[in-house]
Amino acid sequence: MEKIQLQSKTKALKGAIEAYWFENESIGLKNTLFHRLTIPLIAFDSGLDYEEQPVDTKIVLDWYELELSNESHLDGLNLKHELYPDAEGSVYIGCAHNWCDVKELKISQNSNGCFTAVGELSIEFENEGVAENELFHFRTDLDFVKA
Repeated sequence: MEKIQLQSKTKALKGAIEAYWFENESIGLKNTLFHRLTIPLIAFDSGLDYEEQPVDTKIVLDWYELELSNESHLDGLNLKHELYPDAEGSVYIGCAHNWCDVKELKISQNSNGCFTAVGELSIEFENEGVAENELFHFRTDLDFVKA
């Protein structure tokens, strides 16, 4: 399998941190506040001949259950999967949702009220037979969107 080489082909654009409520009575999940990070990527050529080019996709990191009294408490958090094992992440490339292991995701609040995220993802392309696994490092700004 070939590598997609995300690091040299794309960059993270300004994204969002969204707070939302979710419940599922059938599994016993009470109404719970979760957080989702959506980080669009600059469109790029994936090198996959079966996929329309350029690829327009985003990183989605979801199901973070954070106990925050307000969004300013995101400042200083590291949302890596080691600390939040129930969170999920993926990026849609090669007609597949490729799982992302969040190695680091440091959040800091800017003076203008938005946030900066600095992260390292291990993207598991091999699980879906898309390409070789690879690391992707990024830095981007995030707006906070309330539920």
